[in-house]
Amino acid sequence: MVVSSDISQTLEDLAPLLQAEDWRQADQVTTQLMAQTLGQSLAANFEEDAIAYLPCDLLKAIDSLWIHHSQGQFGFTAQRKIYLTEAAQNPLRFAKQVGWTISDIGALSFFKFYRSLKFERDAPPGQFPAHWYWQLSFRRSLRQGGFGTGRGAGYMNADLLDALMLRLERCDYV
Repeated sequence: MVVSSDISQTLEDLAPLLQAEDWRQADQVTTQLMAQTLGQSLAANFEEDAIAYLPCDLLKAIDSLWIHHSQGQFGFTAQRKIYLTEAAQNPLRFAKQVGWTISDIGALSFFKFYRSLKFERDAPPGQFPAHWYWQLSFRRSLRQGGFGTGRGAGYMNADLLDALMLRLERCDYV
C-alpha cells in the first residue's frame, strides 16, 4: 500500500500516545487514520460498505501498535477474539463484554456516551479502539435511539461491528 504522508505522519503520532497510555487521544487518532484512508472527514460516520475498503496493512499497523502498547489488552485482535466467542451467540454480548454498554433492561441494552468509556489501563479488554464505532451522523444516531450525538444512549446495531470483523477476517487475522 502506498501510504500518503498525512497517514504516515498520523501513524507516527499514534505510537507516543499509546506509549503514554493516552487511550482517549490514541482512539481518536485511530479514527482519524481510518477516515483519512477512506477519504472521509473525521466528522463523517463510517458506513458498512466503506469498512470493506480499509487497507489490511493499515489495520494491521494500527492493531500492532495497540496490542504492543497495551500488552494485548486493546486492539482489533483483542476485539476479534471476544467477538468470535461472544457475538457468535449475540452481538450485544460483545458490547457488554468490552464495556460499551450501560445497564440492561431485559433484552435491551443502551450504549454509553463515548466520554463515559473507561480511559484507564484497567478498562475491559477489547474496549479500544472504539471511537470509530461512535461516529454516527445525527440522523443515524436518532434512528438508533440516540440523541443525535453519536452512539450514546442508542441501541445495538451490529452491522458496522460485523463489517469490521469481516474485514479483519479477510485481512487474515487470527
